[in-house]
Amino acid sequence: MAKQTVLVLGGGVGGLVASSMLKNELGDRAEVRLIERKKEFQFPPSFPWLMLGLREPTQVQKTLDPLRRKGIDVVNDEVVSISVDGKLVKTRAGEFPFDYLVVALGAEYQPEIIPGFKEHAHHVYDLDSAVASRKAIAGFSGGDLAVGVSRMPFKCPAAPYETALLLDHYFRGKGLKGKFRIRFFTPEGMPLPSAGPDIGNGTKQFMESRGIEFKFKVKLTAITPNEAKFEDGSSVPYDLLFAVPPHRAPKAVSDAGLTDQSGWIPVEPTTLMTKQENVYAIGDVASVPTPSGFVPLLPKAGVFAHGQAEVVAHNISVDIKGSGTKREFDGSGSCFLMTGGEEAAFVKGTWYSKPHPDIKFQQPSRALYYERLLFEKYWMHHWFQRNRLMEALDSPVEWLHHRIQH
Repeated sequence: MAKQTVLVLGGGVGGLVASSMLKNELGDRAEVRLIERKKEFQFPPSFPWLMLGLREPTQVQKTLDPLRRKGIDVVNDEVVSISVDGKLVKTRAGEFPFDYLVVALGAEYQPEIIPGFKEHAHHVYDLDSAVASRKAIAGFSGGDLAVGVSRMPFKCPAAPYETALLLDHYFRGKGLKGKFRIRFFTPEGMPLPSAGPDIGNGTKQFMESRGIEFKFKVKLTAITPNEAKFEDGSSVPYDLLFAVPPHRAPKAVSDAGLTDQSGWIPVEPTTLMTKQENVYAIGDVASVPTPSGFVPLLPKAGVFAHGQAEVVAHNISVDIKGSGTKREFDGSGSCFLMTGGEEAAFVKGTWYSKPHPDIKFQQPSRALYYERLLFEKYWMHHWFQRNRLMEALDSPVEWLHHRIQH
């Protein structure tokens, strides 16, 4: 039998984990190729720290070269078209056939659909924007600060709330207490709706205790130099504005006919299989229904991309090797919420459990902050090293527990 080719599109969390595990499990039995336009893996959960000057760009990204040393064929190029029937992906410089395809291209941003967004709004959803936000923060001396969500769905549900809390703590530390006012806006009905009403209301109360005001169920439609305007005719004033940009699936994905009415790639929740044979979608680009969740679709978050990548990589390996037991993704995930200073909260649960997701919330603490630091170190080192410890500890939780115990 000819050697099988597994093509992974996207080198974010999902693509990094999928390609690494495929190579680990298959060795020379298959060719594993990763196509990623960037030459570095970037770690978005640390972009808020980058915004505050607590990290430099070099500390939150890592070259993909170590993947080549593992035997993965890394192609630094942009995907321009996907032919599912023809089993072929085209980039700007070449064509790549596949037997199995894992689409992990994430979400793209389209700030241009909201007039004034590109000119006036800041965000931390990519590295360059986080760096630019640092400069804007340095020039803020008080006044109205608006933080919010422009459209749904958006990835990393906690990020905008984390941004508001971190900015509040930062400006208080700069001696601006009593000199600024934070208003938070979102089309959601409560904070973190996918985590349920108890966690949502608790988060709201915690933020209100810090003086942060809320405006729910509003859709951002335009931004002027001093106002964020909403579809219902209301607005909020600002001297400094942070907003999550609108998201969409990459053009190559929608042009390939892989998306549905949601605008994302529909998949079977436990296998992440699309309707096309041997084609999978993981992470932010996927539309994953929850059996009985607080919201109809699984949130877009790196932790889910990680878990999905492990399942898909293992199951493809079972197919190619012709032996082994396949796994199912159970909707488990967790998330840190940095609240300012050396404290962080933690949310963990299973989004597929019935009759509703089983999700727990741990109050902010210093211990959780240090676990968050270790979580960052895991991602900046684990997938780029080859030794017995790293091979044995294939999850952030296992790695954290090892570090804490030793």
